[in-house]
Amino acid sequence: MKHNLFLGMYSFRIKKQNTSNTKLIENNTFLSSAYPDESNKFSDGFVQEIIKLLDTKTFKNERKTHGAILENYSFNQSERTVDLLINGGITGLKQYIIDESGAKNELTEDKTIGLKFYARIWLPSNSNSGYMFIQKYGSLSIKPIFDSIIKNVLKNHKFNLLNGKVSPTTTKKRQELFLKNSTIKDITIVSKKSHYDTAFAQASQATIKLSNVKLSKAGFIEKNDIDSALNSHGFKIADREYIMKATYLNKRGDYSEEKTTVIDDSEETINIIPSILVPISCVDIDNSPIFEEMRKLADKEIQQIAKEAKY
Repeated sequence: MKHNLFLGMYSFRIKKQNTSNTKLIENNTFLSSAYPDESNKFSDGFVQEIIKLLDTKTFKNERKTHGAILENYSFNQSERTVDLLINGGITGLKQYIIDESGAKNELTEDKTIGLKFYARIWLPSNSNSGYMFIQKYGSLSIKPIFDSIIKNVLKNHKFNLLNGKVSPTTTKKRQELFLKNSTIKDITIVSKKSHYDTAFAQASQATIKLSNVKLSKAGFIEKNDIDSALNSHGFKIADREYIMKATYLNKRGDYSEEKTTVIDDSEETINIIPSILVPISCVDIDNSPIFEEMRKLADKEIQQIAKEAKY
């Protein structure tokens, strides 16, 4: 396999237009309000509205930076999931197809060089959270397409996304597994006032980076760990507020990744969202996602989310 494929997990919440962020709308309420004339509000309303956006011509996001067209789809009315296989990529740029000899074929800005991408949208019943699973190639993602699709559908029925965005998320199980198999690469301590300060640096504004920190508790960094590491280097944190960031290094066979998270030493909270590496069994000979296998992978993630959230 020449490229690593990943499956990103995201969550979103719905509210009515021109209302406070505290007034969230349950998914059931949204579907009932948006599609009052449909008996199967999810499949005949929500799903079909998404299909129409992608099926007639190249759909472009709001900023016209990405384009996509539908290749295949499937939905599950009872589980309220819709799976999509699209051809999509970057647009709005003058692009070139370059062969091995170096010859270039210029493409105009309205053209999109497409790759196959898999995505799932899930609107669980009796919940005010919706979820997306969006496959990407390394760092190459078409998330802006799905951001615009959701915003477009909600806007048509006078709803908005909470805080206007779809945010990365993960399961507790994946976080715990990542931490269990990770090592601390380094911890960085920065004065809060110095992070964006353009004034002449003072000693109290120094950035301290610590390596080879031993943890007193597997996976979690405690204040004692920081103090111990500082003392061994002859440093001491002054009586002021600091931002502490830890970089975790995780190795899985030939693949490794680093994740950095802000550490709150008053609580054991780790805000790490590890990548979901797509198994080889889900990738075909062309290095493209296999639709049915990706659906099974997303099913497993949904089962874990439902277990943790007790849906």
